[in-house]
Amino acid sequence: MVLLAGTAHSAPNRPSQQILIASDLHFNPFADPTLVAELASAPARKWEAILNRSSSTTYSSYGQDTNWWLLRSALEAMRKTDPDPALIMITGDLLAHGFPQAYAKTMHDAKPEHYRDFVSKTVSFVTAELHQRYSKSQILITPGNNDDECGDYDIEGGGPFLKDSARPAGNLARTHGQLTADWKALGSFTVRPRSVPGVRIISVNSVFFSNKYQAQNFADSCSPVDSKAATRTFAWLESTLSRAAQNHEKVWLMFHIPPGIDGYATMVSYRSLSQAADSKDLCSRAIVPMWKPYWTDLFQHLVAEYQTTIAAMFAGHDHTDDFRVLGSRDDAQFVLINPPISPIYGQNPAFRVVTFAPGGRLVDQNTYYLTNLQAAQSDVPGVWTKEYGFQEKWNSPRLDAASLNTIYDQITSDTEASTQWLTLLNVSSAHDHVPANGVRTLECAIEALDPASYKVCYCPAP
Repeated sequence: MVLLAGTAHSAPNRPSQQILIASDLHFNPFADPTLVAELASAPARKWEAILNRSSSTTYSSYGQDTNWWLLRSALEAMRKTDPDPALIMITGDLLAHGFPQAYAKTMHDAKPEHYRDFVSKTVSFVTAELHQRYSKSQILITPGNNDDECGDYDIEGGGPFLKDSARPAGNLARTHGQLTADWKALGSFTVRPRSVPGVRIISVNSVFFSNKYQAQNFADSCSPVDSKAATRTFAWLESTLSRAAQNHEKVWLMFHIPPGIDGYATMVSYRSLSQAADSKDLCSRAIVPMWKPYWTDLFQHLVAEYQTTIAAMFAGHDHTDDFRVLGSRDDAQFVLINPPISPIYGQNPAFRVVTFAPGGRLVDQNTYYLTNLQAAQSDVPGVWTKEYGFQEKWNSPRLDAASLNTIYDQITSDTEASTQWLTLLNVSSAHDHVPANGVRTLECAIEALDPASYKVCYCPAP
């Protein structure tokens, strides 16, 4: 088999500009419970010295979020791999899973102001560690579904988390003013990076579009509240794209949760439902959307409208190295789903370096991963290495929707291509193997973004 046969000879010269992307850091300050009280009483600038004294010396293993040793190793590997990128993107989820529960269990402190302060310190610590290694680079972060005081998928527009994190986000982006105001309101913003002329980056808080989203008010014991944040965010995105098109700018969109179907959750849901007595329309009921289908539909129409303006989209959340293709084959767009730092779902920690040409066109990407997660300790350095390069691995001259569509066709028709994709999907980890009868749930998620098209792809005929 030759992947994308006959196309590699036309590869353009490799540009020198690169962006560094990391996602799903999920830093867990509770990994060593003996240090949490000291962390809570200390300013964020002193956290590193406290964490360095941890008696727990191993890196977080599979099934766990990122402890200090793993976070430090990942940041150092990023710095060593690309010390001076044109831009850095962090596509969401700075905080560990179950943050409110972990704080309550460890601190036995029910005072909301103390917990809010601890969340704020954690964000300040992580962003300060990024700034320490990249003091001259613009670093853009986008909120993830775990990034809020109230917990998973509960972020409130204009709420305390967005207010508390606006300053660190603005400091990393090396811009304030409108970015800070937009972040406080909705966790979204737009910038024109200094090192990427002609390109506008639009960071969208896609948590509001999530099928699981429910705004909660931290000031009222995290009780549910009505929210128009999704509607306001989509209107803001429409107007921002319109201005970019009028100014003849190319756009990179970044967000945490990608649109489409959650293939893994659908696989789990199908297994669970198949054990029930009622098997009527089993496959359709098993489908788990990432976004509410209403927002996915509107987004796909918006992307089609600005097809010549949008150059690329970047997301995280899936904890995999994957992609999505939107639109028809003739005018498709794509989303790169970035692999995680956290190994909680069995993937190896990873980050990527994307090479781009003038005008924001993507050319190539290289994924780097931790090869010795289970052996690494505070005094046994993590070994990070290049896992693969896109052009070389897929024999492709470019990184665009047309190439990704061709790869999708190969994944679904060729066993060798499917095996290669599955290996890269889990960042060369065999910890959580995808069963043969679950592969189709993941394949269909690449191109079938709404429940109806996913059902056509995945569900067998009656």
